[in-house]
Amino acid sequence: MADVSPAGGGARALYRRWIMANGWSEAVGLGTTFLVGRAAAPWLAASRPAGVLLSGVAAVALGTLLEGTVVGAAQARVVRDALPGLRRRGWVYATMLGAGAAWLLGMVPSTIMAFASADQGRTPPGEPPALVQYGLAALLGLVAGPVLGSAQWLVLRRHRRRAGLWLWANACAWAVGMPLIFLGMELVPWERGGIAAAAAIYGVCGAAGLAVGAIHGRMLLRLVSARPEGAGP
Repeated sequence: MADVSPAGGGARALYRRWIMANGWSEAVGLGTTFLVGRAAAPWLAASRPAGVLLSGVAAVALGTLLEGTVVGAAQARVVRDALPGLRRRGWVYATMLGAGAAWLLGMVPSTIMAFASADQGRTPPGEPPALVQYGLAALLGLVAGPVLGSAQWLVLRRHRRRAGLWLWANACAWAVGMPLIFLGMELVPWERGGIAAAAAIYGVCGAAGLAVGAIHGRMLLRLVSARPEGAGP
């Protein structure tokens, strides 16, 4: 098992690797999910109201398969160095399950609103002020974070005591990560499209992943350096 004690250089290396793993995997997984969803949006919008339901289902499926798989695999490569008994496949499946649940939670309100607008023949209401959006994004992250990390917690609890702290760590991490995504998307050069917009989307998702990894990575270090589950006093 790697030395992850505060005095050991292994802790710093593990922390850096965890941050980078979350950064690039969120860029690839979440960024590609956004790009595919944006490319499919015109076709889905043209087939309302069925398109409303299809877009919600597609978002959940893409979030599960792309973000969940890529992020789970990247994280598993790092965390297994500190917890050799942890099964990589189990961590990936747990991340996919949590990602799917978090995407479902996030898509339900917007899908219901879109259905209501389509049913009444009205255009969707305008966006709230920026500060309200960022506040709602932070609230969404605070709720979706533990949902995203819940299945991972079920894996961690087999190896470390007080693994429930992982849920709080994900809440704090995504309460920061979600507003960063909302803010970053405002800076994407949508009017230019093409490579410029795609690169910006990947950059925004990568930056959010770095921030999220930096926050819940601190809790990961605390958990892996703690006494194993089932160990004596």
